[in-house]
Amino acid sequence: MPSTTHALRWRFGEGDDAGLEHVEVKIADTGIAAEAVVIAGAVATAHAARWRIVVDPDWTCTRSLHLTRLGGPTVALRHDGYGGWSDGEGKPRKEFAGLSDCVVAGSPFGVTQVLKRLGAKTAKTQTLDVVSVTLPDLTVARVALKLEPLEAGRRWRVTLGDVATEVTVDADGFVEARDDAVTRTHAAGAG
Repeated sequence: MPSTTHALRWRFGEGDDAGLEHVEVKIADTGIAAEAVVIAGAVATAHAARWRIVVDPDWTCTRSLHLTRLGGPTVALRHDGYGGWSDGEGKPRKEFAGLSDCVVAGSPFGVTQVLKRLGAKTAKTQTLDVVSVTLPDLTVARVALKLEPLEAGRRWRVTLGDVATEVTVDADGFVEARDDAVTRTHAAGAG
């Protein structure tokens, strides 16, 4: 199967807190790689970051996340495919044992990744733990993610920790809108 590429762009927030995330997703037989740039925040809280997430073929498990806040620290996490996580230095992260998903909190891509992995199971409410990395502080934690279907195969209420939002996905299963003023502004197909 030839690889396909999707270019996704989401705007979020309003006024001084507005932000933009651009993600390039490459889907191939060997796996899925997503790379992103995020620019957000007002003058006092302004930040930018870049991240790369690699996922197994068929969206079965996050294999790695590498996130750098520009001008700041980096977070690197790896999954061994059997439920074990380690940091960028190879030290085990036992608090994440058994988890399959690693998300950048607030990124629509993380929701896309979990929805694609769970597939038909998302027709019923699902609650699972994920590894979550927040911006701009780069806090890494085990967090509960709850998916509640609102419209079969199209809309869900997503709660990550104590933050809830509603998402809508497109025909390819990528998040296209959130209820908190996130809108996808660009999408490109096969490449």
